[in-house]
Parts: sequence; C-alpha cells; structure tokens
Amino acid sequence: MSTILVVDDDPGVRQVLKAFIELEGHRVLEAADASFARRALAQEQVDLMFLDVLMPGESGTALCHSLKDDPECRDIKVVLLTGFDGERSWQQGLRCGADIFLVKPVNRERIKVLLDELLSPEGQA
Repeated sequence: MSTILVVDDDPGVRQVLKAFIELEGHRVLEAADASFARRALAQEQVDLMFLDVLMPGESGTALCHSLKDDPECRDIKVVLLTGFDGERSWQQGLRCGADIFLVKPVNRERIKVLLDELLSPEGQA
C-alpha cells in the first residue's frame, strides 16, 4: 500500500480524490495548502502527491520545484492538478519537475491509470 498526499485548497476536490485513491487500496493524507503539505511530508513517507497549481500562499508549482530540489523528497511522484488547460500551464508544470499534469475535473478511471502507472516498479524507475 502506497501513501498518497492530496494537496488542494478545495475540500470537495480533496474528498473526491481521496475516495478514488482509497478505492484503489492506498492510504491518503490531505493538506489544504503548501504549508500543511510540508508538515505532512516532514512526518510521513509519501510515495505520490496530487498537487493543485493555484492555492493561497505558496503555489503548487513552487512547492513541486522545491521538492524536486530536495534530496529527501525528489523521488516523490507529483501529479499537478489545474483547472486550466493551456500551453502556458503545461509549460509551468513541466518546468517545476512534475511527473504528470492533470486537468480537473478528474474521473476515477483516469486516477486508477495514473496510480497504476506512477506506482508500478516501471513507473518508479
């Protein structure tokens, strides 16, 4: 069982993602912003993060960039979540080191595929 951190300032998004992820047999931690995410990461071993791009305070892209620069966190897989499907958003997501960029709303099948891909031994290479 993997531990997955869902970071989004929208409680509804966190709830939906948590439900989808738990149905696939994984443990879910939640954080409403980057500071709560950093606290969770300091206390728990996390395998994957779903990280909202736009949040109050530190953005998801800024948090992702700092995680990928941190030797203790750089191996955490990051799925950036956004409501904006534009070229600029994709470029920002790729520049910060995210593994995958996902446009909201999400559905259960897409989450299942992402989990299978990112948490498989091949996906962790």
